[in-house]
Amino acid sequence: MNLLCSECSVELSKFEIQLNELYPVGKLYCEFCQTKHERQIIKQIADDEADMHNDYTRELIGDKK
Repeated sequence: MNLLCSECSVELSKFEIQLNELYPVGKLYCEFCQTKHERQIIKQIADDEADMHNDYTRELIGDKK
C-alpha cells in the first residue's frame, strides 16, 4: 500500500511512514512538508512573542506604556 503526503501527494518513504506513526499530527506529511509546517509554527510563535503588547511582564518590570 502506497501512502501519499496530504499536501504534495508524494509517496512516503518507510522512514516517513514510521515518523508519522510515532508522532501523528492528524495528516500524513512527507519530510519536506513536515519541515515546512514546523517552520510556519515556529515563525508564528516568534511573531507572537516579539509582539509583547499587553504582556503581563511589562507591569513586573515597571514599563507602563
